[in-house]
Amino acid sequence: MENLLQDLRYAFRALRRSPGFTVVAVLTLALGIGANSAIFSVVDAVLLRPLAYAAPEQLVALRGMVNIRGLVDANSSEPEFRNFRDDVPAVASAAAVWPININLSGVANPERIQAAVVSYNYTNVLGVQPVLGRGFSREDTGGRIGYVALISWELWQRRFGGDSAVIGKVAKLDDDPITVIGVMPRGFRHPMERGASPMELWAPIDMDNPDTTFVNNRGARVFEVIGRLKPGVTVREAQAQLDVLTGRLTQQYPAYYPTNLGWRASAIPLAERVVGDVRPALLVLLGAVGLVLLIACANVANLMLTRATGRSRELAIRTAMGSSRGRLVRQLLTESVVLALMGGGLGLFIATWGTAALGRLATLYLPRAGNIGLNSTVLWFTAGLSILTGIAFGLLPAWQSSRTDVQSVLKDSSRGTSTGSRARARATLVVVELAVALVLVAGAGLLLRSFQRLVAVEPGFDPSHLLTMQVWLPWPNKPETGRFFTNQQRVAFYDRLRESIVQVPGVQEVALTTKLPLNGTQGTRFRIEGRTQGADEQPPRAELRGITPNYFAAMRIPMLRGTSMPLADSAEATSIVVNKTFADKFFPGENPIGRRIQLFGPAGDFYTVVGEVGDVRQVALETPPREEIYYSYRRIAGLEMSVVARTAGDPAAQRAAVLQAIRTVDAQQPVFGVRPMTQLLAESGAARRFSLLLLTLFAGIALLLSAIGIYGVMSYSTAQRQQEIGIRMALGAVGKDVLSLVVGQGMRLVALGLMIGLVGAWALSRLLASQLYQITASDPLTFGAAAALLGLVAMAASVIPARRATRVDPMVAMRSE
Repeated sequence: MENLLQDLRYAFRALRRSPGFTVVAVLTLALGIGANSAIFSVVDAVLLRPLAYAAPEQLVALRGMVNIRGLVDANSSEPEFRNFRDDVPAVASAAAVWPININLSGVANPERIQAAVVSYNYTNVLGVQPVLGRGFSREDTGGRIGYVALISWELWQRRFGGDSAVIGKVAKLDDDPITVIGVMPRGFRHPMERGASPMELWAPIDMDNPDTTFVNNRGARVFEVIGRLKPGVTVREAQAQLDVLTGRLTQQYPAYYPTNLGWRASAIPLAERVVGDVRPALLVLLGAVGLVLLIACANVANLMLTRATGRSRELAIRTAMGSSRGRLVRQLLTESVVLALMGGGLGLFIATWGTAALGRLATLYLPRAGNIGLNSTVLWFTAGLSILTGIAFGLLPAWQSSRTDVQSVLKDSSRGTSTGSRARARATLVVVELAVALVLVAGAGLLLRSFQRLVAVEPGFDPSHLLTMQVWLPWPNKPETGRFFTNQQRVAFYDRLRESIVQVPGVQEVALTTKLPLNGTQGTRFRIEGRTQGADEQPPRAELRGITPNYFAAMRIPMLRGTSMPLADSAEATSIVVNKTFADKFFPGENPIGRRIQLFGPAGDFYTVVGEVGDVRQVALETPPREEIYYSYRRIAGLEMSVVARTAGDPAAQRAAVLQAIRTVDAQQPVFGVRPMTQLLAESGAARRFSLLLLTLFAGIALLLSAIGIYGVMSYSTAQRQQEIGIRMALGAVGKDVLSLVVGQGMRLVALGLMIGLVGAWALSRLLASQLYQITASDPLTFGAAAALLGLVAMAASVIPARRATRVDPMVAMRSE
């Protein structure tokens, strides 16, 4: 302990004597350590931290896997839930969850909230109980859907003011009274949710009562199922039992589980289900920020090697006085660890800012984003990383410095025997820096080119000057009290809504659709009149959208053939419009106008094609258009409709006026998702933008650090060769010759670093392949541009000390020895 304290005191004195070196080294390390701590806080929150439920390792998501259009994951129906719960011995208990949007009224400013209908044992399966009030019981369901609710802590604070007397209060959900019986713990989130709008209310349903014609349908797969395995049972054992269940259901209900769709029941650890497909992207970012720290370590190691040359006499004297080589190495390592801990302390401030920024960026993209933040795990990670970093960048300089030639140094020779090895070490570190920097720059380049191609994709409509919003009418539970029980009532409301919004100054056109572009799909099967299919052949499938006839004009979707006006006839309209992909696939080389199609969705009637429109990207910009059918929304006016309003100016500026116009139609009808269409487009690429932004930031830092590194090495090398350069100039060399000599030395290091870096960049590109769009992972243009950029930056860093070398006075240089 005495030796350690002595080493620490000496380390602080040594660093204090070199303030310039200390400041530069600490800032460099703080940047690398802080960035790593910030990214680790995200990885810890999303991937590493256990789910906040009792015995989370026992929780699994029970899913039906089905291969339709490449979508292999599906929810489950109510009968399937009972199969999972009762027919799989490995499952101790199971809960069903039906996520919904619902109108909360009966309080000031009604709003649309995220909610769920759940089996009454939902909180018991998760092992989480309310902090106020009580949980559900079977009696709460009232035979089917109970009129009681649990609310989130956040909803309690926001809409009920945190009043402890909230238990027993009555609010309205879709015009039906509901009584609050409990408040969930602060920060509680439903496992499978993600995004900025958390689930805030839960109502119970009796999953053992088949008295319904919809939810109890085996094909109505609307429920997420969470199972808790019995203690000691593995997921593999549960899956084996589910495979037996799959075989039995396939034989018992062939209509619901056709063998050509490959339906299969699966058990997925709940933690994996929550994380979804973000794990590869996060691990790539963690690896990328680790490479930034590697470059920072190489830079500081180079600084320490340079500093060690100036300390050669001090170390030689200590060796002559009896210090062993191990003692010197320990002292020098102590200095490097102290330096790294100082960098880690400053890095925590960077991590605090970075973590807050990442939390905001990740809200729309990452699950469990609300957990992102500094905690004890991140602090321990930072401390451990700082110590390891100190050892990593300090070991080589300490080893080289301990090899001082005592006799040479004490004779005041300007060079010790280890000077050549130190130069080689510094050159090696620069090569490593350049190789790592190229890996990051090439990775960022691939993502950038991919993103550029994605945003250049034509969505099929004009998003400018469009304000979008969603309306969801209250669920009409009873004919006598439901305001929107009949189709006629709903159509009348939507007509009044459009008439009111179009009166707002600056609004040019208002249209309705059952689902906005880039907002998912809803499909139906159909049959083309006059065409037959085999007995075992499934009818073709197309996406289905109800619209007003002016929808195409408002969205600026081009009409290729025919017209959409017949859609306006009435609720009995039997006209449809198809998109180009539909026409090309089912009527190749033909005119689809006048052809009749039987839809199995709206009513099973025949509909006549009256128009063909251009394709629209309905799922995502990177997803090719699918076959689509547009029908008159009046045919079946749903409870949920989306509104698009084309404005003369900035659509965001019209938001308040449009909302006021809706309130004049129905003051109790909440409107949600109010945003310009351009924002919707931007949010659709949030995941790619998140990875691109961070990887580009890391690449920029790596580029800067690499330039500093090669500049430092070339400056030191030039200073060491001052006499040689002076002799060359005395013998007739001109500035151009000296410039070529020095820059050539630097570019040899650059060439070696780039060759190694290209190999590493190729390896990284394999990991990025799933995140790229319309570009190959080994795109030669990107790799070439990245290498050229890094080469130019490195050349610029070499030219500065080279130009300084051309100004050497030959007489002064030769006398200096």
